[in-house]
Amino acid sequence: MIATVEQRDAHGTAVRLDTGRGHFTAETSASVPIDTGVAPWVPATYALAMRVADSLELRAGTGVTGHVDREQRAGAAAAGAMFASWFPEVDAVPMEAGLAGNDIVRVPRDGRGVGCFFSLGVDSFHAVRKHRDEITHLIFVLGMDLDEHDGSAAALATERARAAATELGKELIVVRTTVRRVSDPLRVPWPRLYFGPALAHVALCLAPTLSAVIVPSSPPITSRHGSHPYVDPLWSSSRVRIVHDDDDAWRPTKIAEIADWAPAMRFLRVCYQEQAETYNCERCFKCVSTALCIRVAGGSSAALSPDVSPETIRAMPLAPEHTDRVEWIRDRLREQGDDPSVLAALDDAIAGAHRRSRLQGIAERVNEEIYLRL
Repeated sequence: MIATVEQRDAHGTAVRLDTGRGHFTAETSASVPIDTGVAPWVPATYALAMRVADSLELRAGTGVTGHVDREQRAGAAAAGAMFASWFPEVDAVPMEAGLAGNDIVRVPRDGRGVGCFFSLGVDSFHAVRKHRDEITHLIFVLGMDLDEHDGSAAALATERARAAATELGKELIVVRTTVRRVSDPLRVPWPRLYFGPALAHVALCLAPTLSAVIVPSSPPITSRHGSHPYVDPLWSSSRVRIVHDDDDAWRPTKIAEIADWAPAMRFLRVCYQEQAETYNCERCFKCVSTALCIRVAGGSSAALSPDVSPETIRAMPLAPEHTDRVEWIRDRLREQGDDPSVLAALDDAIAGAHRRSRLQGIAERVNEEIYLRL
């Protein structure tokens, strides 16, 4: 795969990709000046090449300066080897790029700040509260879970992110990227693989402003995932340290630890259903389970009401793999003597998920028997 990096302006960079499966262009811009060289594109292009190509050749387009330093080259190879050992659909591939000389050294902070990715979600607020004395900038990205083309939903979320940053006394950096419009057509799994390299790409773009970027933890450390404490730091360069917030706390525990924090309860956004008028749809699993965890913790949120009706609980889409969390919520609410109708609704939701799981298992066995008889 050939990736040619192009500079748009001081705030924008792009890469043209010849993947062998077609030609694609991805662009990234920010509200602050960015590194428009080759280095920031290493994670984003290398992860794509692992899925669709036998090698990666990174080229600098007209007017583009910068090389891939030895540290970044070694880190990318290590990240690729780890992904290849986790995911059978990808392979570590060789990378060709201009190698920086000895003039590239580790750059001290000297006026640069520390950033933290900030989606307004539980993981983001938990990481910000934990590292609030160190963090100087919050990074809100459009083009990953929320696309700028989502219109009013994106505008509302951006407005809330600005308000939250102001209240927290941090500077907000707004980043826009189209990398997912390349990874999705190429069938590179987003949360399982490409999410982490995409975040690393954004972090490296912000080298003129930030010397370190914190990635809030999400799945447990035992989960093999694109953003992981073992992998995220490997995408670092000599200019930017990428730090995974290595907090393996269970999601209900994180919610309990921010339930008494006013900024989190005022601006919390957990919903990806793009309900612009309501901010959070308050019907999906993430909304309902988060609201109930806030209820368990005795919190109150203006963004997500903990007063969830039994009807909403019964209608909540509950996948079998999430029943343990809902069982925990039910047990805690029962211990607290909560509304019996809410407890009954939780029982019904859990029973329904188990029933669907059994039916799915039966269907899979029947399909297997039919296949074997053909």
